Amino acid sequence: MATLGVAAALRLPDRVIRALVGAPVRVEGAQLSPTAQLLITLERAVPRAAPNVVPDLVAVRRDFDIVSSVLLAGVAPDVQVQDTFVAGARGPVPARVYSPPGASGPLPLLVFFHGGGFVLGSVASHDGICRFLSRHSGVRIVSVEYALAPEHPYPAGVEDAYAAFQHVVSNAERFGGGVVGVGGDSAGGALAAVVAQRCVDEAGPKPAFTLLLYPAVDGLSEHRSRQLFGSGYFLNLEVVDWYRSCYTADLTRLLEPYASPLRAPDFRGLPPTCVVTAGFDVFRDEGTEYADELRAAGVEVVHLHRDGLVHGFASFLACDRHARQAMWAAAAELRRMAVVAREPSS
Repeated sequence: MATLGVAAALRLPDRVIRALVGAPVRVEGAQLSPTAQLLITLERAVPRAAPNVVPDLVAVRRDFDIVSSVLLAGVAPDVQVQDTFVAGARGPVPARVYSPPGASGPLPLLVFFHGGGFVLGSVASHDGICRFLSRHSGVRIVSVEYALAPEHPYPAGVEDAYAAFQHVVSNAERFGGGVVGVGGDSAGGALAAVVAQRCVDEAGPKPAFTLLLYPAVDGLSEHRSRQLFGSGYFLNLEVVDWYRSCYTADLTRLLEPYASPLRAPDFRGLPPTCVVTAGFDVFRDEGTEYADELRAAGVEVVHLHRDGLVHGFASFLACDRHARQAMWAAAAELRRMAVVAREPSS
């Protein structure tokens, strides 16, 4: 019921929300959107149980999926959906294929990895996000699950993600696709970046394009945004630290490029990439730096930055107009990259 109330409140007109939350919050020239400010206000009034203080991880994962599903309910119901399996590093893993309404014949594919700190999340939690991306980009999305920590610490998730991408590339026709890209949000964005990097490192088939939504690309980040937004902006640093400790007990492993793709020694040869960042996000600066590193290495990169949004905004696209606008822009860029990738090289 509380989640439904939050969703209803976020749908109020901006002028009404502004009257409820008061003066805009500004940090370093950026202004928090009215909806994001309301979300933070509601969270302070009725705090969520942080996942790091709930002893039952099964319950935390279940609740995460339920809340995400409620927030994203009703998004793009006309998208065609098919559940399936793809290869993981240790055996088949669940996947879900999303096709745009009325789609027929081969289309570009995006292998998508969900966020959740490498600990939470599933195909179900990100169903609405993938529906939206497929509906508004014209791309088939293959949403893939992967081994979660702490039961399966790093590099288990990376190995699953890489195996899944290779499986889809090798069976693109079966999935109704031609060119294949890779993408994800938050932790899933990190996995997508790692898959792209590993493909280049191993000189095998690489993604045709990459979409990274507010990616967590540096596990040992000391960027300024960590301090600016580490408390009170929806995702707190103590939760990030807990995710990190679940991902690997040996934090020195976070120096490895396949754990922290921002630390890769060479970015040359990576595919065209769209990086989406949020202004009030602990991961803002590392995402920005990743885009800058790609550009400096001669990689085609588009950096879409939304000053007023918080981490995880895609999960609110059904009820937050500002998040929805940001995702429209991301979907449009995905469409553009996919179209370019399909064009025969001159």
